[in-house]
Amino acid sequence: MDELWVFVIMGIVYVLIMIPIQYMYISGLKEKQKKMKVSQHELYEKMSFEEEQLHYNVQGNLFNLPSFLIASFIYKVKHQ
Repeated sequence: MDELWVFVIMGIVYVLIMIPIQYMYISGLKEKQKKMKVSQHELYEKMSFEEEQLHYNVQGNLFNLPSFLIASFIYKVKHQ
């Protein structure tokens, strides 16, 4: 049972560390979208292969889903 708590605590710490990273990534994407004056779909189409891979690794990882949801909620609340 103690091992389970270690994994739960490690997961919580990971999510807490990833929230500011995800927030900065979301902010950067939104700024880039505004600078280029394109829709989100067009922004993703114009990404280089390296940017696509970075995006997939940052956003596509299942372990990053909780931190992404929290960071996107914070971004939406701050930028209403």
